[in-house]
Amino acid sequence: MQSANAAIARHLDFGDNGSDVSELQTYLAADASIYPAGLVTGYFGALTQAAIQRFQTAQGIVSGGSPTTTGYGRVGPQTMARLNALMGGYSGTPTSWDTVPILSTPSVQYGNTSATFTWTTNEPTQGQLYYDNAPLRSDEATGPHQQPYVSGTYALDSGGLSMNHTVTVQNLQPNTFYYYLTRGVDSGGNMSMTWPNSFRTSQ
Repeated sequence: MQSANAAIARHLDFGDNGSDVSELQTYLAADASIYPAGLVTGYFGALTQAAIQRFQTAQGIVSGGSPTTTGYGRVGPQTMARLNALMGGYSGTPTSWDTVPILSTPSVQYGNTSATFTWTTNEPTQGQLYYDNAPLRSDEATGPHQQPYVSGTYALDSGGLSMNHTVTVQNLQPNTFYYYLTRGVDSGGNMSMTWPNSFRTSQ
């Protein structure tokens, strides 16, 4: 799939419509094995849902169940994070009251036993960090305002609701790979997350 300018700023379910659905369909249509119909209608119908299911399976997000049991076939926080990572990041202006926070790609400064993560959001959020020395596992949300499970150690930005986030973690092992992702939750309970990334501590 080719990279494009993302416009996915909310979780999407069957029956939704709008320009962000059109952006999603345009992106998915670039890969006929994912979205063979290739229709760009702005409506999230059965063909788009089937394309999202193929995308989720191909990306290792979820491969069975339903939108309400596993998030299979809906654009929840994990699927949205992967789409926006592949599409080049969100660059639009959220216009709906239920849009989810937009997170920047976290920057990481690390030594041999500690690391500091910094990122920003487009609105005040509670910043959350998950990290582990094993690849992170996470579930897709099955509906709005859910905060799905993520494996690993949880660390909270102590600054409360903010647009600028910093989390420092200590007691890491030297010369070790660590995997991490960040999440943001706004005052309305809307949540989004970044796609997992990794770094290696110094010796």
